[in-house]
Amino acid sequence: MSKKVSEEQSKCVQQLREWVNKQPHLPKDIDDKLLLRFAHSCYYDIEKAKATLNLFFSVRSNCTDLLTNRDPLSPHMQKILKIINLGTYTTSDNRCLFVYQINDPGLENYDYTLDTKLFFLSTDARFLDSDVLHEADIVLMDVRDVTLRFLTKMNISVARRLSKYQEDAIPIRLKQVHVINAPPFIDKIYGVLKPFMKKEVTELIHFHPPKSETLYKYIKKEDLPEDYGGSRPSMAEITEDTIQLIMRLREQLIDENLWRVPEKNKTDASIDVGSFRTLAID
Repeated sequence: MSKKVSEEQSKCVQQLREWVNKQPHLPKDIDDKLLLRFAHSCYYDIEKAKATLNLFFSVRSNCTDLLTNRDPLSPHMQKILKIINLGTYTTSDNRCLFVYQINDPGLENYDYTLDTKLFFLSTDARFLDSDVLHEADIVLMDVRDVTLRFLTKMNISVARRLSKYQEDAIPIRLKQVHVINAPPFIDKIYGVLKPFMKKEVTELIHFHPPKSETLYKYIKKEDLPEDYGGSRPSMAEITEDTIQLIMRLREQLIDENLWRVPEKNKTDASIDVGSFRTLAID
């Protein structure tokens, strides 16, 4: 781990390491950097960190279809990479801004499941690469190209699992979700997704219509990509950086055992991935 890690942080990592080593269903090669990320995301509450880490592996075990066959050089992943702009960067106040945009008018080539695969791929790459611990995480989604046709592209099973992962299992401090260039019919799409979301998460979501400046109440204008009047790199540049990161980490990312409960260990703790029941914590 980085030399900047404090004594308290090192102690938290050690506690999580000792706990992981006692769990027969969990892999033992979890990097200290990832363990620290779980501790940080839970504000160093070790019991909460254990539960979140446990659920992280449980949910991922029920997302085999989203975590395999995701080679970024494969034709199907190249297809989705061409129409999704996404990436993360640190704002001036040490918050992580995750930006996302569908760049496919009419949604002719859009595939919801592949989009979800790309989300897992990009966030996994971030966790493998970065040791920056942000004060908060903010999501910025540009839905300018989204139409009601999006509803016909959705996969409810995938949406349900993705929502569970994003809300309860991913080691981040989610504080805000901003949907910009929101069309009048966004409530119909949101209405389909809302039942999968916890009330605490729905309260973090803010909608901003086209040409609105309400976003600036939450994020400094200069911290936004230049596409939105800010001084940060364009969405195209941010996406290119993300693709380069994914390609650099390709060998690790296409390892189908990355952060997964080994098949032979799934029954050791009566894991119930179907209902996402958390495992007993020692």
